[in-house]
Amino acid sequence: MQVEKLIEKRNELEQRKSRLLGKMEVAISALSEIDEKFLAMGVDPSNVDEEIQRLSQERESKIQTLKNNLNLAEQALCLVEESVKSV
Repeated sequence: MQVEKLIEKRNELEQRKSRLLGKMEVAISALSEIDEKFLAMGVDPSNVDEEIQRLSQERESKIQTLKNNLNLAEQALCLVEESVKSV
């Protein structure tokens, strides 16, 4: 009886191991697909954090440039409006 329980336990553990191996294969495949997508975008998968930081800084810089340009445009329009008022 004790041997039967041990065999049953061993079989259960083998089944769990097989399920986990299957899940691991799926995860490895998904990771490989993600890496391929990063490479297609020209991003080294091992440097994703650095790339995110670089892109965030680039975004902030472009937003600041846009704000500055909009302020300049507004100032120019104000000058034109003042000129029109004086005519």
